[in-house]
Amino acid sequence: MKTVEMDKKGGLFLLQPAFLGDVVLSTALLESWHRVFPEDPIGVVVRRGAEGLFEGHPFVERVVVWDRKGWKKYPRLLSIARGVHSVQAEQLVNLHRYGSMAWLSRWSGAQRRTAFEGSPAKGQRGVVSFPHLLGDGRHETERNHSHIQDAVGSFDPDLDCPKLHPQLQHREAASAWPSGAILLAPGSVWETKRWPSQHWSSLADVLTQRWPGRPVVLIGGGADRERLVAIADRCLRRPLVCAGDLSLLGTAAFMATAHVVVSNDSAPLHIAGAMRCSVVGVFCSTTPSFGFGVLPSALHGGWGLNTELNVESAGLDCKPCGVHGLKQCPKGHFRCGESLTVNQVVEAVEQVNSLPS
Repeated sequence: MKTVEMDKKGGLFLLQPAFLGDVVLSTALLESWHRVFPEDPIGVVVRRGAEGLFEGHPFVERVVVWDRKGWKKYPRLLSIARGVHSVQAEQLVNLHRYGSMAWLSRWSGAQRRTAFEGSPAKGQRGVVSFPHLLGDGRHETERNHSHIQDAVGSFDPDLDCPKLHPQLQHREAASAWPSGAILLAPGSVWETKRWPSQHWSSLADVLTQRWPGRPVVLIGGGADRERLVAIADRCLRRPLVCAGDLSLLGTAAFMATAHVVVSNDSAPLHIAGAMRCSVVGVFCSTTPSFGFGVLPSALHGGWGLNTELNVESAGLDCKPCGVHGLKQCPKGHFRCGESLTVNQVVEAVEQVNSLPS
């Protein structure tokens, strides 16, 4: 995707080169700013692989892609800094808590710069910082919103929501797949965020029996194909597999037609929320209390639910074992995933508004 140059100065520039799900959640901030300042130019810096979320975006005028691989990421960052500085943004929001974006913020030339506490940018002259405490009762979208609250008003969970904008070509690509489907997203970068494969196979079987008229589709990226095929092969009635067959916005368009999405604590959970699709989040080693679960509007509206093992009743004192998940269970038993039953997830699916029991 080519970087689109901003013709106008000022406006908002967002720095969020984190994982895909984080970028999806950060779009709530862009929507809120545009709602109040519709004429302002908006730009974003994202990591390579996330730029597809902004293809054909109706009001994001500049998408800067930072390839973070290898030592050349630093010369690339210098080039990005020159481009960001040329914009002279009115406000620069840094949602990333590492030195690279703190440096970029410093040299941005923005009139107002914000960062989270804990970022190296905190303490820089002219930077306003905001607390970022996991488990403080706020969703990540609300924590992000604090950066622009002075300009756009207090956080409204039903209004300040992430949103994606699939174009005609994305909707046409999605139309090749069945609408009204039950989409299961078993993938994640982190092993301890992945609900066990045998549970996903059993879930697909149960949902197929409960709603025989609705196709079940296993969905993910190209890297998930082997895992999804293995899950499908275990099923009594083999579900469809969509692994890397659609672009990011094609996937979003597909979710917009779905009956419900069931996802690990990973990017598909947030894409489903951004498309206002009924969604169930499955949490293993992590927990929605960190603030990365289904959207507050989904919880309030009854079209989204989180599921996780009750650690007290299970006698499990090691969950959560990390913020982002881990490559393997530190204890070697992975009870937080193994003991989260299929019935619990099915009950959550039945409770969301689109699927009354």
